Order: sequence, then structure tokens, then C-alpha cells
Amino acid sequence: MSYDIKEGVIRIGDHTMDYAIFGKGSQPLLLIRGLNIRRLRGTVKALIRRYRIYADNFRIYVIDRREPLPEEIFCEMLAEDVYDGAKALGLEKAMVIGNSQGGMIAQYLTLNHPEFVEKLVLNVTTSTPNPVLAKNVADWVDIALKGDMTALSDNMMAMLYPPGKEPGPAPADEVDMDVLKTHPPQEFAALARACLTCNTHDRLGEIKCPALVLGGGKDIIMSPEASVELARGLGTEAVIFEDLGHAAYEAEEYQELVKDFLCEG
Repeated sequence: MSYDIKEGVIRIGDHTMDYAIFGKGSQPLLLIRGLNIRRLRGTVKALIRRYRIYADNFRIYVIDRREPLPEEIFCEMLAEDVYDGAKALGLEKAMVIGNSQGGMIAQYLTLNHPEFVEKLVLNVTTSTPNPVLAKNVADWVDIALKGDMTALSDNMMAMLYPPGKEPGPAPADEVDMDVLKTHPPQEFAALARACLTCNTHDRLGEIKCPALVLGGGKDIIMSPEASVELARGLGTEAVIFEDLGHAAYEAEEYQELVKDFLCEG
């Protein structure tokens, strides 16, 4: 059976957003990616390879960042873009997975549109800009604005995976290294700074849908403690994969747990 891939462009007001839909199932699953400056267009086959376990069971929707991007970006604004895009595609409700910055966006999506989110998975993310994340963002922005995008890509790749867990040819979807090296640094800096605008912790009690929080014990971008604190705010416990880093959500055992959570009930 094919994955029935559909790609296109949504136009809302003065901006556009690429989208991709794929998967063998009928239950909608909205996947919100992390800090990513590569356009979604042309990447669907790679996404299917990376998230095949979900594509075999769900109908996956991925909505890209808006184009053009404003100079100042907020996670809550990105959440409204995702919601508008989902509604334009005819979605009334969906299960939601948010990776890293995508998890921040997913929190605002759930808080502002609780009727839309059936289940929520928050991967290696945070509800508040902790010192670990703040330092990483400051370092990335500094390197980017100096124009050394090669050094930036090397820095980010080294932080995504602990030693011995480096990927093969397809790196984490947070960052496409070849694209990053040639991307305008100001745009990357704006997207990176948006990570520091997530401040949902005092509102987490408003989230009533079933939620799963997962983290990597060797995550040096957000820190595993960020996942623990986020889960505590939701009234649950985080599942920490002690040997995995920030790209933990790519691991088979991690994805199996998420799939079981989404399929149960």
C-alpha cells in the first residue's frame, strides 16, 4: 500500500505555508517539527523514512513555517500559523506530536485550541526558557550573525547526538546541514530566538487531553530536567531515555512508545 503523498501550498493573508500529507491510516496526526530552516517541499520521502512507524498507522500532516518570515517570531504566533494551516486543510481535530521547538508550538496550540488536540506528545522540549537552552540559543545566534554558518551547522550537529549515537546520511530534522550553511543568518537567528518566547509553565494545568512527555538523558540542548519539569506541570511523569540525546525521537524504542500511546484507547 502506498503512503498516498500529497504536497501543496496554503495561502493565508499575505503569507504562504508549504504542507505535506502522507500515511496509510485514517486518524489524523499533526507532526510539528523543531527548529528548521529548510522548506518542507521535496522532503516528504525522507520524513516517511524517519517516521515510518507513524506513517503505517496514521494520516500525517506536516505544515511548514510561513513565508516570508517576519523579523520577530514568537512560538505562540507559530502555533496560530499551524492551526490556521490545519483548518485550511480541513482538519477539525488531530493527535499532535511536537519535537523540540515544535513541542513549544504544540503547547500553545493545545492551550489556545483545546478542542483541536486529541492527544499530545511533547518530545525533548520545555515550557520555559531554562538557562541551558538560553545559552545555546545565544551561542547559535552569535555564530550565525558572524556569518559562519558552517561552524553553526557543526556545532548543532555535535549537540544533537551523544558520542557514539551519530546518525547515518539523514540527520535530525531540526537542521539540514547543507541548507543551513547557505541560509541567511538573520532568518535562522529569528527562528532560534523564538525558542526563548515559550513560557507556558503556569498554564500547563489547563491542558486536559492525554499527554506524553519524553526526553533524552543526554540532551544538552534542552536538558532532561526540562522534560521532567514540563511533565510535572502537566500532572504526569516524563519518560527519559537515559542513553539518548536531543534527537531521541528518531530512535526506534522511543517511537514505539509514542505509537503505543497514540494507539491506546
